[in-house]
Amino acid sequence: MSILVNGSPTEEINVQRGLKQGDPLAPFLFLLVAEGFSGVMKNVVNRNLFQGFEIKRGGTIISHLQYADDTLCIGLLTVDNLWTLKAVLRGFEMASGLKVNFYKSSLIGVNVPRDFMEAACRFLHCREGCVPFNYLGLPVGANSKKVLTWMPMLDKLRNRLNSWGSKYVSLGGRIVLLNSVLNAIPIFFLSFLKIPTKVVKMVTKIQREFLWGGVKGGRKIC
Repeated sequence: MSILVNGSPTEEINVQRGLKQGDPLAPFLFLLVAEGFSGVMKNVVNRNLFQGFEIKRGGTIISHLQYADDTLCIGLLTVDNLWTLKAVLRGFEMASGLKVNFYKSSLIGVNVPRDFMEAACRFLHCREGCVPFNYLGLPVGANSKKVLTWMPMLDKLRNRLNSWGSKYVSLGGRIVLLNSVLNAIPIFFLSFLKIPTKVVKMVTKIQREFLWGGVKGGRKIC
């Protein structure tokens, strides 16, 4: 590889070793490479080679979303989009040296015919996903009015209490844990979903029992 200095490439450098896991320089180097993929996607959209999803008529067009090593490519139902997406992924692999894990990748269709989804999955060599799906720990496309949607959040609260089961925590310590931990978990879900009143009461009950009853909970005198 070589480095561009003021537009001119330097002598080629023979790369012989990488960075250790956990090295603070590793995420910066990864972002430099991942930014290349974002630039390619913007380029194909500007050249009308890939049609993204328009939020509203005349509004913002979304073609991809990236967070760390997670990437979502969003586009309309067209054969041209599939060809462009496959070419972009293949070109990104060749240019960066990174490999797309198609086994962990999935193609999700919204109001897409069954035969088209099967052909598209075979074309991209990936499995078919469904809605709702988990992205960064959040259920995307789930019905927020159903209690079942909020069960993972409630389980996280209960599991966190179970991890504190062998510890004696004073009243002041319980207040600190409640404000810093038990309140932070629902806030993460509330940033994406609107919580129903029934779930609010269930979360409040868990927090109230922990505050007054300790780690084991139960009905105590407030």
